[in-house]
Amino acid sequence: MSENESAYHLSRDDIRKVISVAGSLRDRIIIKILAQTGMRRAELRNIEVTDIDFYKRRIYIRNGKGNKSRTVPVDQDTLQDVRFYLGERKEGKLIQSNKAESISLKQINEVCIKAGKVAGVRHPNPRKNNLNPHLFRHSFARMALEKGMRMEIVQNILGHSSIKTTIDVYGTPGMESVQSSYDRIMGSP
Repeated sequence: MSENESAYHLSRDDIRKVISVAGSLRDRIIIKILAQTGMRRAELRNIEVTDIDFYKRRIYIRNGKGNKSRTVPVDQDTLQDVRFYLGERKEGKLIQSNKAESISLKQINEVCIKAGKVAGVRHPNPRKNNLNPHLFRHSFARMALEKGMRMEIVQNILGHSSIKTTIDVYGTPGMESVQSSYDRIMGSP
């Protein structure tokens, strides 16, 4: 990833638009989990039904990047959709393909691309044509920091082993934040 790639992220409104047009409940859950937890697509693919703690509102990620495991919080709205999607199912991969097997990374990409196109939401990087799962990770991190979440918490949720990684990637505010802060403080003369 280039240094500037992390500067690109979606707004909360764009994320809502993409979620609202997802082609199925499964697809909506895919996008919601990516956007609400900042997890990587491979981590999402590997979630087992038993990795979800509905009571504590957490998802256990086993063997994430670098073979590290962690637990991430998740919002109640996403969990409600997950409950409905699972029905009576108590085991197996959370997100399945139509053949009741684990969804592929390519299928996760396709869900993001299709929902973005239907919603009319383009990748904010003009060199990219379509939305991708990692863009939701960047968007999660940027929004969390802009809303005041401490850098150490964002580091923990994203699964970065060093805070330096989190700071290097997300420590510089995006231009929208800079403009908003400027407008709030400086206003007009």
